[in-house]
Amino acid sequence: MTKPNLKEMLSRQQLFVPCVYDCMSAKAAEIAGFKAMFLSGGAISYSQNGLPDMAFSTADEMIAVVERITNVTDLPLMVDADDGYGESPVVVYHTVKRLIKAGAQGFCIDDNTGIRGFERMEAVKADPSRPLEHPVISREAWLSKIKASVEACEGTDVLVIARTECALQEGFDEAIERCVRARELGCDMTLICGGLNDLETAKYVNKYDKGWKMFPDIFSVNGVPNAELDDLAKEGFNLVTFHIFEKAALYGMMLYGSQNIKNGNTVFSATHDLKGSVDPGELEKALTMNRDLWRARAREFLDV
Repeated sequence: MTKPNLKEMLSRQQLFVPCVYDCMSAKAAEIAGFKAMFLSGGAISYSQNGLPDMAFSTADEMIAVVERITNVTDLPLMVDADDGYGESPVVVYHTVKRLIKAGAQGFCIDDNTGIRGFERMEAVKADPSRPLEHPVISREAWLSKIKASVEACEGTDVLVIARTECALQEGFDEAIERCVRARELGCDMTLICGGLNDLETAKYVNKYDKGWKMFPDIFSVNGVPNAELDDLAKEGFNLVTFHIFEKAALYGMMLYGSQNIKNGNTVFSATHDLKGSVDPGELEKALTMNRDLWRARAREFLDV
């Protein structure tokens, strides 16, 4: 079976996709009805290493997860490839080649330094008087990585997302300029991460940066979304991501665990059906990763 083509899908419709981090979260995305998914670097750091998103993960760890996920679902997978896991553009070129081989249909390369991850900004939240520290590499150094990424994808349908976080330190005009220059080098989509969190800012970005754009991590405050999908689509944001699966998984495990230990048995988890919102058969397939299919195949191999 041929997997859906991500670029073709984006040319027809806006994609609203969850961030995933392992095979089970990927299957959850598939069963829930999403059309694609995005592998979160932060979620990998939390789930695989038990560490904050501060450049602890390696290219090998990320690519291993990519390969595992693409082997269990046909949903197109995009990847947060951080800074490409190296300062040299030729290292980024090699990283992208490995991502493509592992089955990724898209990825983003950012202009962060080795000092990365939003956790480092917690001190700023605690003390707003502190100067914002969000260093990025030079425009030229980042563009060289984008050029290497585009060349690595020649002859493929893999989506190249040029991601800049310079707006936090240098303002939106520099961020937009970087995006425009990245488009000139052949990237398919741009992403301004940090400060792009409402419709008005999205409109400002679209005024100067035309073409496919990604809106990072839509969220809600007091029950109100920070932007509506239809409004974002009008401004060229045909890819919108969000983080929910980490919280959903932790909430479910903590709920089931606390109830079972309280009751001294597993009746709660055995009988809880999420209020009928999930097909029990689909849930069982995800939990067992199509065990019956693999058992049948094992029997075939034994018939010699």
